[in-house]
Amino acid sequence: MSTSERVKTVVQQEANQALALSKDAAQSGTYMFPIQGIYHFLRYPSLQRPLWSKLLPTILLSVTVITVMFFVTYLPQVAILALVDGPIAFFNAAMLVLSESSTLILLISKWWWMDDATVEVFDAVLVQQNQTSLVAAGRELKPTNSADPISKLGKRLKKPFVDGFTKSLIRYVVLLPLNLIPIFGTMVFFILNARNVGPAQHARYFQLKGFSDTERTDFVKKNQGAYVGFGLSCVLLNLIPLANIVFAFTHTVGAALWAAKMENMEVNRGKKTS
Repeated sequence: MSTSERVKTVVQQEANQALALSKDAAQSGTYMFPIQGIYHFLRYPSLQRPLWSKLLPTILLSVTVITVMFFVTYLPQVAILALVDGPIAFFNAAMLVLSESSTLILLISKWWWMDDATVEVFDAVLVQQNQTSLVAAGRELKPTNSADPISKLGKRLKKPFVDGFTKSLIRYVVLLPLNLIPIFGTMVFFILNARNVGPAQHARYFQLKGFSDTERTDFVKKNQGAYVGFGLSCVLLNLIPLANIVFAFTHTVGAALWAAKMENMEVNRGKKTS
């Protein structure tokens, strides 16, 4: 089998997997958690404080990345996609550049200055949802009666689990050839990126649960459709320029709400079997 045939086979397999995952994702309903995260974040101003402290550098980064990406990469990608997508290449290329820009912005900002803030918000939401025992596995909690969940958070006991910048970027680049599939390629690209984005939003949850790498992999595989649904909602929202700064926090809130729901379901299952 030639190299081109191997590549074609791999791309076709990824496309088929994406279609299967999209069906599971639609049935899971987890795509609503990022939407719930927006509402919850706006409803509780105390959760917004970590965002304001990181807003200016992230805005500057976003404007720079989006401007450079459109100036440098938009027309070349239009030229390439025009060969397979025809007249809709201009639209698909714009979506692709926004996706690429969003990925770079989130990876750079999370790697350099935003990770502590989003972890703080994740833990605060869990405290709000009465998951203090789970949070206590990775952070000291202050004995206070304040209604502000941020004020209850003490010193973090564990560094957050994160995928490395290089590893995440490589996964994204490897999937880029999927955009060469006519019409549906870009959709498949977004779905398979969602497969990585979903579990990444629960990195802190996996750490608090004390999952090993094997347990984490098994858990994600068991709930793969749900994670794709959650991740796809995040990916699509991140296409909105500059708003992805806020979405980095609202996605975190949605992920924490989902984690709290899973914890409650686990407790209820335990009660039924006891």
